[in-house]
Amino acid sequence: MDEIRSPAAAEIERRMERLNLNKKRLADLAGLNETYVHDILRGKSRNPGGDRLEKVAAVLGCTASDLLRGGNGGGAGAAASRLKALRERAGYTVRALARDVGMGERFSSYAFYENKLKKDFIPVELVRKLVPLLTDRGDPPIAASEVWALCGIVPGATDLNESISRAERASMPVHNEDGAVTVHEYDISPQAGAGAIVDHTAAGEGESHPTLDSWRIPRDFIRNYLPDTGGLAIIRVAGNSMEPEFVAGDRVLVDTGHRIPSPDGVYVLWNGMGVVIKQLMLVPNSRPPRIRIISVNPTYPVDEVDASDLVINGRVVGKWVWK
Repeated sequence: MDEIRSPAAAEIERRMERLNLNKKRLADLAGLNETYVHDILRGKSRNPGGDRLEKVAAVLGCTASDLLRGGNGGGAGAAASRLKALRERAGYTVRALARDVGMGERFSSYAFYENKLKKDFIPVELVRKLVPLLTDRGDPPIAASEVWALCGIVPGATDLNESISRAERASMPVHNEDGAVTVHEYDISPQAGAGAIVDHTAAGEGESHPTLDSWRIPRDFIRNYLPDTGGLAIIRVAGNSMEPEFVAGDRVLVDTGHRIPSPDGVYVLWNGMGVVIKQLMLVPNSRPPRIRIISVNPTYPVDEVDASDLVINGRVVGKWVWK
């Protein structure tokens, strides 16, 4: 199916993952029917364009052209290209904008964010300064939401100040000089948020969950079990569907960089109403691939879905046990 999809499909998926958006949430924020997004991603709409694709692009922090090009082909990252486009649309020179954001004559420091930054998001503090400078300038006038999107914030999805706070926490260093790894613990209760777990590579977009605490764990200890310590998060188990293996209140360590349901194991996923922990198992020889969603507690039924319909937030890689 990938061979006949629009080039925009893979780029939309990449940006959705970065912002922890599922199809329904993306469509809601863009003011569109979920079917429109679904048809692009599944290859039913091979030549998307027009106003609807621009609305999708605005939520994802880019232009429709960025989506149709399928990325920027290397060099600077997505946010760098978007920042440059907004500056030029606003009629600013590099030197003038650097001066107005408080960098004085050190315009080369600002130019780094346009020419060399390979990340998908601009630091929150710089975006905070850019919002009043770029908003309402250019033709068509730049919307504040376009500027906030540079750091992954979608105004209107939740309280803006909370979104900014989450984005700032997301940019905190996870590897400390003393050899410890900082791992954030997130509140996954339904009233706290919806969608996916925020990790340090995401930008704290409004769909995500607030931080309860931050834990410092010796890096060498973590590396005994995981080679990559960059995308870890801690959550507490809710409900009894995974008893007796996982009891309500247990803290589990989640590798948020592991979002493909392979190998079989215990994963954190979005079930349409909240974040849950379930055992996932590939149905052998299924085409397209299908996944069994299993609860350890036998009183809960086994479900089965297409792998493409799963919204996985990460794989459970550890559990705290107190005796």
